Amino acid sequence: MAHQAPAPDPTPARDARSRALRTLLQGVAVTVIVGAATAVAQAATDGSVLTLATVVTAACTGAGMALAAWVQRRLEGIGK
Repeated sequence: MAHQAPAPDPTPARDARSRALRTLLQGVAVTVIVGAATAVAQAATDGSVLTLATVVTAACTGAGMALAAWVQRRLEGIGK
């Protein structure tokens, strides 16, 4: 019975993209959960609603996390 060779090590660029995408998706998930909880809490306590500025700030934070993950992995891959 023949066995397949193990997958080759990912290139630094591929690894950086993979980790950045994963971080971006995690950031989006957390932003949605925290945003929904904040909106419910605000509506329940003082009747105000979540503003667009707050949502944009949270979304930019998630995108910034992904960019930072990509840059870090690219820099770590340069030394290999």
